[in-house]
Amino acid sequence: MSWLVLFLIPLFAVGCHKLDKDREENVVSKRYIHKYGYDVSKEEWERATYPGQVLTILRNGVSVTSHYERGELHGLTTCTHPHSNVTESISLYERGRLVKKTECNLRGIPFREELFLSPSHVKITYWFGSGTPLSVEEYRYDELLEGEYYDKNNEVLYRVSKGQGRRITRNQHGKVVLRESIEGGFPVLRETLHPHGVPHTITSLLLGKVHGEKKVFAPSGEPISLENYHHNILDGPAVYFQNGLRYLEVTYKGGVKHGIERHFVDGETIVEETQWCEGEKHGTSTLYFDGMSKVSYYYNNVHVSKERYRELVEQAENVAIMNARAKRFS
Repeated sequence: MSWLVLFLIPLFAVGCHKLDKDREENVVSKRYIHKYGYDVSKEEWERATYPGQVLTILRNGVSVTSHYERGELHGLTTCTHPHSNVTESISLYERGRLVKKTECNLRGIPFREELFLSPSHVKITYWFGSGTPLSVEEYRYDELLEGEYYDKNNEVLYRVSKGQGRRITRNQHGKVVLRESIEGGFPVLRETLHPHGVPHTITSLLLGKVHGEKKVFAPSGEPISLENYHHNILDGPAVYFQNGLRYLEVTYKGGVKHGIERHFVDGETIVEETQWCEGEKHGTSTLYFDGMSKVSYYYNNVHVSKERYRELVEQAENVAIMNARAKRFS
């Protein structure tokens, strides 16, 4: 659901602050008005739990009108855009429970609505600027249960049914910026797009985390990187490109370099090879130039001579043999 919010809420929309989270210094003024129209003090309002409304002005210029009964939010709570009389959001409460929330743009036209069917079940609707539906989705917590995604002619382009299907996300101008394959209520493949429709990223997912291949492309369509992940952590081979040509190959294990790192010229010619072990240079590092090569040696990220490297390797091998024997006879 976070991707939908990221792309679809207009950049100019400023959310209405929840009063229970606002510090007192953010409040410029508050009026407590009995349902019969007369003002009461804050102390009397809280002591008697009158029915009526609270009018709040915040430092950011937002005006909030909240209706109460018996000390609980009940009925409509409206918020304006900063320094404006135009409504930014309308929330409907029943005995303190939020039932529905509608968000509006700077012209006061609704573009998003959340309908809370239960504490865990929410239905979210987005609209085009013309007022026709853009998408309608139902979630159970973060799991997408049902979804329909429309074009401007109110025809369904994509659909998710019982947690399976294809989903699209649009920006505030109605342009498609994201496509996803949904399985079991969660995206398993996500494709983001450049403004002119060329793929930007193609990512494999598992329960919201990057898991498998992630490909990144330039606006021209040329590759930038190809990486492998395990639960959001780089793990496996990674290839990086410049002007569409491979310039670096490296293998990761648990988020750090582990294996052979290779640098290329013109995508094919190897100019450097370095051995890594758990994030440290460990082994040989070879530079190739003019038909020759120069080899350097590293042990636990420390540059050493060839002779010292061989001594350290031999010592490590002997220690490993002794430990194996001790373990076998223990």
